[in-house]
Amino acid sequence: LRTRNIQMLATGRVVIRGLSGAVPPSLIANRSGIPPRGQRLEVLPSSRACTKGLRRSHVLSRQSNAPPTCAASDSTAAMASTSEPRRVAVVGAGISGLTCASLLAKSGCQVMVYETGRGPGGRTSTRQTRDPEKAGWQWDHGAQYITCKSPAFQEVVDQWRAAGCVADWTGRFGSIDAATGHVTIEDDTQKKRWVGTPGMSSITAHLANNTPGVTVVSSRRVTGFEGGPGSDADATADGLWTVVHRPAGPGPKDQDGNPLAPTETRDVGFAAVVAADKQAASDRSRRVYDEPPPIESAAAPSVWDGMRAGGSTPSFVLMLTVTSAAGIPLFPFEGALVTGDDKVAWIANDSSKPGRPTHGAVTGPQCWVIQSTAEYAVERLAVKLTIPGTSPHQTMLDHVAEEMLGSVLELASKNKTIKGGVESPESPEVIHSVAFRWGMAFPEDGAFEMAAANGGCLSEPARKVVGCGDFCVSPKVEGAALSGAAAAAQVLAMLPAISAL
Repeated sequence: LRTRNIQMLATGRVVIRGLSGAVPPSLIANRSGIPPRGQRLEVLPSSRACTKGLRRSHVLSRQSNAPPTCAASDSTAAMASTSEPRRVAVVGAGISGLTCASLLAKSGCQVMVYETGRGPGGRTSTRQTRDPEKAGWQWDHGAQYITCKSPAFQEVVDQWRAAGCVADWTGRFGSIDAATGHVTIEDDTQKKRWVGTPGMSSITAHLANNTPGVTVVSSRRVTGFEGGPGSDADATADGLWTVVHRPAGPGPKDQDGNPLAPTETRDVGFAAVVAADKQAASDRSRRVYDEPPPIESAAAPSVWDGMRAGGSTPSFVLMLTVTSAAGIPLFPFEGALVTGDDKVAWIANDSSKPGRPTHGAVTGPQCWVIQSTAEYAVERLAVKLTIPGTSPHQTMLDHVAEEMLGSVLELASKNKTIKGGVESPESPEVIHSVAFRWGMAFPEDGAFEMAAANGGCLSEPARKVVGCGDFCVSPKVEGAALSGAAAAAQVLAMLPAISAL
């Protein structure tokens, strides 16, 4: 891999000239693609702006039943008509997809990001209640916090902190024994944990809503790709990609309740495609929707093989709200691993995280997040496969919530809370209990070696298709961000030289 002249501008825009290889080294600090020390990304000036971005993402989600097409924007339409189009489609609005999209946009691309969920999030997702009587109740039902190993990612976290989208999460952390209820608090007080504020999804909202050139289309499921460079019968005259997508969730029905063929939308004119969601290559599309995985239609063997090289371990997340008139917490810690339980693996007091509406609550509602063991999730999902948004799926989640809540309350009863040296017979009252299925919680390392050859992503240069995600580097927020940045570098190397804006 060789590059004659590469320059990263202070705003995060990239100037690439005379590329003779695939990956610009200055964009891949420590296998990351994150700008090296001294080369900064643009950040927001205040946490208020980040919060505003989070609200905007929810508005976009609610309006996504009538998705904007690629031709809706004058600027994107103009770019599509040029001889050197630089429009890029990204599938997945998680950390990896939006890191990639943000860097591409700052380098002169117009990026359309397709997200199956109601808004940006992915591994950094936050659930909020819509009930006005439960205002302020929220749960981070994906990644619980962020840690940093590489200096490159530490700089990015510092920028997020400066933007007000990330803050330190401090307190008591450790483990709890399921057999005895005994809590062991860790001695490592130097370990740093960061969380998005006011929720983990604030990070992706910041990337999605505050980078000109990035558009997120929520509640849309990409079903396939057409055309692209180097194809035969399906090739368009200009070698550009068409993205085929439809509404996420259950399809439409007629007056008698019979399924109708869903309406598909085709967005045209993309120079490159980035698959930042492992589900795009998952056989779940066949099992649930009776359709081939969308990335299969892209005919990009390196990306397809890499995304399918390793599976993913699912997890269930129980979102609880409890209250105690005596101010007694459900557990005497902020976060703890659970040892020896067949259902519960992690327990966290979400209200203890900075910026939460219920932060510091003593006698008021406290929100808790409980993650299941992988074994329990696999066993439960093997019983019955359901489609999100359907009645059978909700029934399954209700059963999971009941079972996990039983384990949590049993564990809490073993760990009697002590106040003033006297055991309190009172237990907090559970006033809300909902389960969530996290299907791609912990990806296996099958793609790590293949992705390492491209700095942390998968690449099919001839087809201008790239794959990225935590499954390429590590199943953490850091891994997702590093892979997304490496993917941006790969895409830029595939496209014609981009001048500084």
